[in-house]
Amino acid sequence: MKVLFSGRFDPQVVQRVENDWTVKWLPHKKGQWGLTEADLISELQGFDVLVSEADLVTAKVCASSPTLKAVVATRGNPVNVDVPGATAEGVMVAYAPGRNAQAVAEICIALMVMVARNVAPAMEALRNGQWAKAPRAWAYQTFQGYELGGRTAGLVGLGAVARLVAKRLQAFEMRVLAYDPYLSREAADQAGAKLVPLDELLKQADFISMHVHANDETRNMIGTKEFALMKPTAYFINTGRAGAVEEKAMIEALQQKRIAGAALDVFHQEPLPPDSPLLDLPNVVLLPHIGGATQDVVQHQSRIAEMNLKALRADQPPTFLFNPEVLKNPRLRMVLKK
Repeated sequence: MKVLFSGRFDPQVVQRVENDWTVKWLPHKKGQWGLTEADLISELQGFDVLVSEADLVTAKVCASSPTLKAVVATRGNPVNVDVPGATAEGVMVAYAPGRNAQAVAEICIALMVMVARNVAPAMEALRNGQWAKAPRAWAYQTFQGYELGGRTAGLVGLGAVARLVAKRLQAFEMRVLAYDPYLSREAADQAGAKLVPLDELLKQADFISMHVHANDETRNMIGTKEFALMKPTAYFINTGRAGAVEEKAMIEALQQKRIAGAALDVFHQEPLPPDSPLLDLPNVVLLPHIGGATQDVVQHQSRIAEMNLKALRADQPPTFLFNPEVLKNPRLRMVLKK
């Protein structure tokens, strides 16, 4: 069987896979984020499995690659794959749950500290010479912030990332609230969070952090009404999905100082355009979507991909199968052991 790797992977994992597979590896070139549709179709001819970090695997890619049996997407959610299109073609789609959970959780905590302690404006004042021109105590008095200890964090969604965030916030001696209609109270208790309705969370939290997937149910779930419920001293953190937030409402809340500030790693348009109003707001910390950008994530996603490939090599469904309904498709392209 033949497998095509496209993206960043641990060389040791690729080397081990070569013991059981014929392997071709196409690392991303500098500045590249996936192959074009045409190039992907061309490269996949004759291959059984694609292990993809970021390529857009469309329905056309699946239909035009007749030997393709499975796509192993190394994402926590295979957002780069047309899952219904793959399912219709009888192609299994695997994913890599939790592969960047720790990285995103850590940057979420970092952003909370940054906004609470005015780290970004303080750095800017130092770099542009404001501190040098001012009395020594000016910076101490101007950038006084807040400690996390004793304050309340509200986590919207309590999945893999949010549970790690909750665990770390306990070390800061914070009270942690969570809203997740699909989670049991017992599971929330184990994560160290108290389940509450969304409105209650928004009213009580000093830090509101988004941790939901983007879908029809969550699209624009935080809008004008929700921002109005937040404390004027609250900070809004989003390292999850921009689509869960109504951007115009968020910008207005920040401009009118209905909330204290925000820290964002995700945006409706990426890269963020240079004329975005967010860039002019002094009470906002912005990052260029780097929450999962660690060397460790490459190792995590490689390890999980290897697990999926081992199952496929044994003629079994991948360990983390995202579209189990494909197994009932009479057009399933891979013969599996019963």
